[in-house]
Amino acid sequence: MNISHNSIDALNSQLTVSIDKSDYMDKVEKTLKTYKKNASVKGFRKGHVPMSYVRKQFEKSIIADEVNQLLQTGINDFIRKENISMLGNPLPIEQADFDWNADPLNFEFEIGLAPDFKVDLSKIKVDTYKIKVGEDEISKYVKNFSERYGAVKSIDKVADEGAVNIKVQIKELDKDKNEVQDGFENETYFFTDELAKASKFHNKKVGDKVVLKLNEISKEASVLENLLGMKADEQKDFDGLIQASIVEISVQEPAAIDQALFDKIYGEGTVKNEKEFRQKIQQEAEKMYARETDNYLVNEVVEALIKETKFELPNEFLSRWLHYSNDNIQSVEEAAERLKKEEEGLRYQLIESKIAEDFDVKVEYEEVLNAIRENIKNQMAMYGQFNLTDDDIENIVQSSAQNENEFRKISEQVFGDKMKKVFKDNVKAKEIEISFDDFMDMVEKKHSAKHHDHDHDHDHDHDHDHDHEHNH
Repeated sequence: MNISHNSIDALNSQLTVSIDKSDYMDKVEKTLKTYKKNASVKGFRKGHVPMSYVRKQFEKSIIADEVNQLLQTGINDFIRKENISMLGNPLPIEQADFDWNADPLNFEFEIGLAPDFKVDLSKIKVDTYKIKVGEDEISKYVKNFSERYGAVKSIDKVADEGAVNIKVQIKELDKDKNEVQDGFENETYFFTDELAKASKFHNKKVGDKVVLKLNEISKEASVLENLLGMKADEQKDFDGLIQASIVEISVQEPAAIDQALFDKIYGEGTVKNEKEFRQKIQQEAEKMYARETDNYLVNEVVEALIKETKFELPNEFLSRWLHYSNDNIQSVEEAAERLKKEEEGLRYQLIESKIAEDFDVKVEYEEVLNAIRENIKNQMAMYGQFNLTDDDIENIVQSSAQNENEFRKISEQVFGDKMKKVFKDNVKAKEIEISFDDFMDMVEKKHSAKHHDHDHDHDHDHDHDHDHEHNH
């Protein structure tokens, strides 16, 4: 087999592959003999079918299989050896009068080449944000922790003291308030504080019975299904009443801001007093907000890179290749439209690969394991589980590493973190201090503006989509 590579221009080239009969006929003959040995043909005993018959029936398809295998292996090896950076895959050039009996067999393929370009991160200028967590916000976190870790306390009647839970026994009544035989009945929990205050339950005690219409419980079909076990179509047809007998009334009593609470949240002895507790909350909140602002920074850098990094793409080739390789695309014109939508994603994929090459960004196996380990420890801490041994954690790590999807997801996370560091170290970013609410308002406005622009572009057939199907 002989392969030659001919350049057409900076973005397009052609492969010519020449395969001699001697490259494949030994294997073809061997396969024909196997077919002859195993063929079951009416009128012949097994293994005694004439070779002329076997050759006539199967030789062409066997040759095609062997040649296709040679083409695939040979082209892949050639591209790897010659270090050809391409987009998509080689696209066969159709030959109308192809002769499978010729020697040699000659094939031609189009190749779309990845553009040669440079990325200069120092030219990228963006704003970056630091979210300051103030005392009022820390106090809100303290209150939330206190309520979340509080104890349930039974009370005598439904009153205005916090989130009220009412355990009730419910029964179905008819319009005249008579109990329906074989009607639904079950035990459930009703109403948080706002609903209880506004409802017929106000000031009621354990043992009291409350009669309700369906819409007095809720107007949401999903809520009624959860509470009453009543499907949406049953709700539409239901014209009776519901009797709720109060079994228990309780409130969540806030936990004291003390050492027991600190230990439950952060582990024993990590925080020793309320001052340290508030400092820890501030640190954790600012770390969480830093992830939000970092993600915003990355999005801004990506947007700027796509805009500022100029290079041409072999769009005509990519349209033909997309049509050829995707059965759902009916024409080259349709493929060209799809490519317009996916071009931003393809451009950033190429830019990202170039940056990774320039800054030697690689993900090692051990780095992925470390990231899985860290994720597991954080999750355990979130649920207050501080008693796992190192062996327990390692077993979970190894199990996660065996899950292909999980491993790929964490690999992408590690790669993304490394790219984020490259951006933060190399782009020109002006830091602005901002409150969390103002930051979220700004993000929402930017998102709405982009969404509006996207709809406007779509009306003019210039819309973009970051998803893409190209390999490179």
